[in-house]
Amino acid sequence: MRGAAALMFFLPLACAGAALTPQDEQEIGKLIAQWNVFKNRPQAASAAALYAGQITFYGKTLPLSAVVEQNAAFVQKHPHYTQKIVNRLTIDALDEAQPAAQVTFVKAAGLEASSERYYPATLLVAKQAEGWRIREESDWITESNQQKEKDYRVAGGRFNGVTKSYAWLSASDPKTGGVCDESGDCECDVWNSDPAIAPAKLPSCIGGGVETLAGLDESGRDRLLIYPQWWTSAWSVAYLYDIQQKQWVKAIPSFSMNTNVQENVQGKELVARDARHPGQVIVAQAKWDEEKEDIVIEKASVPLNVLN
Repeated sequence: MRGAAALMFFLPLACAGAALTPQDEQEIGKLIAQWNVFKNRPQAASAAALYAGQITFYGKTLPLSAVVEQNAAFVQKHPHYTQKIVNRLTIDALDEAQPAAQVTFVKAAGLEASSERYYPATLLVAKQAEGWRIREESDWITESNQQKEKDYRVAGGRFNGVTKSYAWLSASDPKTGGVCDESGDCECDVWNSDPAIAPAKLPSCIGGGVETLAGLDESGRDRLLIYPQWWTSAWSVAYLYDIQQKQWVKAIPSFSMNTNVQENVQGKELVARDARHPGQVIVAQAKWDEEKEDIVIEKASVPLNVLN
């Protein structure tokens, strides 16, 4: 499986799952806050109140004692390490026999204050007899590097033409800041691992995929192709971004896609370098043809946006 059709099978969507009570969400929020303190100052005594007896820790299944030892050794080796939670937690209930939830958020972490970077963190928490505990800990960048298949949750590239960074989406209800549901609105933030780059906003988005496109011009900048998802319809809007003047910039106007006719399309088929016109790209856009009463693919050459 490849291209747009692959996205819906493994992309996280900011939609509500099984119900969690307000008390559950409050207790989970408290657990994550305590976890953040522990990551900065790991203590064996506090770990038992945070983690389950066995944890999937950045891809490895470890007992609690090993997780404590690894955290303590890391902070001892890097005494100036700090981390903090940057945005509001997204708590998505899971459909399991025991109450459980996937918690995603952006954390800022660095061995020194000057080297701080953003990470798309994820924790799986489960309700046990003694309370909520962390069963899995990871981040999407680590998971992407560990996987053999392409991971559309996160993309890496030199989006500013110089320094490699990572990009991903997070979705939330713009009114509540929480998990989206079909009765309300939802928007996505386009994050970059460089804290100096403010997130860009995408409307009508419950999550989606990201992909790096390289070599579209001679600038050295990679571009970020974004596939937002919505509740229904095969129609969607795709975006192409890069980083200029320390900000996300829309590289070309957004364009429409339709998975009924572009199901197996890869990013390089949607946006390709125009060999005849330097600084321009050929965009394959899905449109409804009134005369044919069918969806057609129109290709057009479009200039890449360059800030002066």
